[in-house]
Amino acid sequence: MNLYALIMAGGEGKRFWPLSRKDKPKQFLSLVGGKSMIRHTVDRIIPIIPIENVFVVTLEKYADETLRHIPELSSENVIAEPEGKNTAPAIAIGTLKITKLSPDAVTVVLPADHAIGEEDVFREVISFGSEVACTELPKGHYPLVTLGVKPQRPETGYGYIKEAEVIKTSNNYQAKKVERFTEKPDLQTALRFLQQGGYYWNSGIFVWKASSIINAFQKLLPEWYKFFDEILDVFSTQREKTAFIRFYKQIESGPIDKLILEKWDNTLVIPIDFPWSDIGSWQALDEFLRADEKENIFHGEGVSVDSSSCLVLGDRRLIAVVGVKDLVVVDTDDAILVLDKNQAQDVKKVVEMLEKRGKYT
Repeated sequence: MNLYALIMAGGEGKRFWPLSRKDKPKQFLSLVGGKSMIRHTVDRIIPIIPIENVFVVTLEKYADETLRHIPELSSENVIAEPEGKNTAPAIAIGTLKITKLSPDAVTVVLPADHAIGEEDVFREVISFGSEVACTELPKGHYPLVTLGVKPQRPETGYGYIKEAEVIKTSNNYQAKKVERFTEKPDLQTALRFLQQGGYYWNSGIFVWKASSIINAFQKLLPEWYKFFDEILDVFSTQREKTAFIRFYKQIESGPIDKLILEKWDNTLVIPIDFPWSDIGSWQALDEFLRADEKENIFHGEGVSVDSSSCLVLGDRRLIAVVGVKDLVVVDTDDAILVLDKNQAQDVKKVVEMLEKRGKYT
């Protein structure tokens, strides 16, 4: 089996302001375990996928920084988007590049900014997923596979996947038909999903044959597919950038889940139960790092008095928290964030205000 990895690294991570900025978005930050998120992503996968089979799709302005974090990666393996239009276009051009090199490739699609524990188990699941992706279904079709995380709480910030019948089984894992996808639910619906069981958080990690996802684009997005032959012809030439720009100008922005997977009859889910977080907010980072509900987590020098459940980051000066709980405090060279963890999603509103003032850099 010819296994490739396609890492999506084009986001700006606005919910991680003030650490995440336009010139250094979340995937380049060291939030977990000392290394950058994108470095963790590569190190997690290279025991089963050689570095020459690893490709990164990112915005053109992040190409050099990507290579700085992954110096062993060939510049030919960095695919530069002209603009960010969510995951579907990134997956389209990344898959086409892989297809040109290896038409029979099986591709693992990975966000660059996830945190995962039990990495040996993660690799076992990916190996099983690659087998599932090569399993022929009725009518000669092959599945598109997504990983579904067993929910730990009634989370309203994730999409959910409802499982149906089992299609393939290994010693430790099962691949199941997807009954339906649900966009981010309200709290009552999330509670009901948790109580009923059979629902999983949509991880955004996918495994499929390159030819299978290209076929899905052809059937469901023919207005995109008409550009594919041109893009295939111009990879690694001076016309590549122009072709990308023309393609991106003609297509809508959207996630692969909504545009393809939710509409595809042959989408399967592999339930997983290892530690996982998309690290989508300061609250999500806090939950991933936290071993005890009441402890304070300090990255840098800090002092706590009568405080609990706080996350404090800053290595420029000592930070003291007194008589508070459930706060995130982030200290950088030019900004300080003090945040109620329960309003972590609202950091994006701060960025929007700064953008209007011309002060977001």
